[in-house]
Amino acid sequence: MSTAQGRNRKNLLEKLYERDYSIRGKYLISASSLDSLVRDIISYHFCPPGQDERRGQFISLILEQHLQESHSVLNILEKIISMNYSDQLKKYPALFEDLRGISDYTLWLSSAILDTSKSLPDNTELEDVIRLTYYDQSGVLCHREVSQEQIEEKLSDCSNLHFALEDIRSEIRDKILTESK
Repeated sequence: MSTAQGRNRKNLLEKLYERDYSIRGKYLISASSLDSLVRDIISYHFCPPGQDERRGQFISLILEQHLQESHSVLNILEKIISMNYSDQLKKYPALFEDLRGISDYTLWLSSAILDTSKSLPDNTELEDVIRLTYYDQSGVLCHREVSQEQIEEKLSDCSNLHFALEDIRSEIRDKILTESK
């Protein structure tokens, strides 16, 4: 490979990595904040407001170290809400289905590998698309394109879930504060 070709390839890869960062990065940060909010809600149920140090330890020692799988944490939250705050399920009937969908998509998106093969187009007509490589459940190598538009839709879903979870956290905190008086 000539030096000019090498530099050209390096520039294309740098652009591709920047595009990947802008497409996947925003989403992964948003999904991560949802996961943190879910863990925070669980901690409020077990450690009432005013016990911030205990809540922090609970989140760190139990929820983050021993329950790293987000589906396990979602199962705990679902049990807590269905047993103690069922009015929230009426208010947000699709909450857990939507959270699991985000969790599954996040797992897939974060584990897929950016396709940097030489077969990628050298032009910039696909400025808002990345191609990811992954293996399906059967072990078959797959490729999937993800666009900025698709990620924006997922970000909108994350935002809606964030507001719902914030509302639920507020309701739980209020209920716990009222009951502890």
